[in-house]
Amino acid sequence: MDWIGSIAQKFRNVFKPTTQNPNSQKIMLTKLMHMVEQTQEEEYSCDDVLQLLDEYAEMVSYGEDAADMMPLIKHHLEMCPDCREEAEALLSVIQSQQY
Repeated sequence: MDWIGSIAQKFRNVFKPTTQNPNSQKIMLTKLMHMVEQTQEEEYSCDDVLQLLDEYAEMVSYGEDAADMMPLIKHHLEMCPDCREEAEALLSVIQSQQY
């Protein structure tokens, strides 16, 4: 995925319709600028992350340094609230089965 497409996808994931808050445009622009600053040369799409998410979550649940071993997934989860929510749910399920 090219970097513009990646940013556009992140923008769609992060910015859901908000109330008519007069500051909402400023807030959205600030978030967009932060996302642009954090964009890397190589990034995973949501589909890429979802294909590897089970492996990442298992590593986290076993106390392994998943962020170090899979930095592109870690970065994507920091930027994408939908994938982060999916990761948290999966990790919760895995951890509940360990006890």
